[in-house]
Amino acid sequence: MWKQENEVNTDSTCPTCGKWLIGDYYKGEVICPSCGFVVSEQAEDRGPEWKAIDPEDKAKRVRVGSPRTVALHDFGLSTEIGREMKDSQGRYLDRGARSQYYKLQKWQRRVRTTPAERSLSGVLAKIAEVSNALNLPKNVLETAAQIYRNSARLKVARSKSIIGMTAASVYLACRKCGVSRSLKEISRASHIDKRTVAKYYRLVLKEVETEYIPPPSIWKYISKLSNIAKIDPKVERLALHLARKTDDSTISSGKAPAGLAAAYVYMSSVMLGVHIPQ
Repeated sequence: MWKQENEVNTDSTCPTCGKWLIGDYYKGEVICPSCGFVVSEQAEDRGPEWKAIDPEDKAKRVRVGSPRTVALHDFGLSTEIGREMKDSQGRYLDRGARSQYYKLQKWQRRVRTTPAERSLSGVLAKIAEVSNALNLPKNVLETAAQIYRNSARLKVARSKSIIGMTAASVYLACRKCGVSRSLKEISRASHIDKRTVAKYYRLVLKEVETEYIPPPSIWKYISKLSNIAKIDPKVERLALHLARKTDDSTISSGKAPAGLAAAYVYMSSVMLGVHIPQ
């Protein structure tokens, strides 16, 4: 087996110097990056036979479905009837075929989920909706879906509020992935009270998660505050410098990181003569 250029192949080592081998994608050779010894040549290219210029061209040429994802109840492995309402020739369907198309689409949605999966499908769709409202990256969405799956497997989510478990899973995923989102932002996107989100978050943190989740750092809050308020970059740099200087001291012990971040930004603006009201 050989891999792309400059990619380490852990399957074998060089017979001359014992270093790990790499694969040259363009020449089809397996070589040693240390001594240059060519172990094999004319290797088989297992990639696609087509080439793509940009991501859009690649999406048009690829002949496989989307990758496996835990954000869907069936992991994204099932098929779905499209919505173009066109035949194989690209022509629009007539009225009779369109009526049959609607019936097939309705029954396809019904048979796609079993009664046991229907609840999971609704919660995962709600998690995706909250994540899109907060503009969260895909890894946060996947992490939140996996957290809820673990909650359902451990029967923690049984007889609990769906929107409460959704908001708690999204907030915990943000904490695990290092994305700065507050409880207030999560509650606003979920349309529930902040205390409800905190209650379900403590439940999931106690019953589902076994590892310690550290709170967001002061540096993340400083960057977030600077981006929201459109503060001068030199003020942000000085605030980050002050935060690093006092990181190991007793000043930040037991203090809320968001309040400390605001204090550092305000102190930096005063030191640099930039007018920023408290």
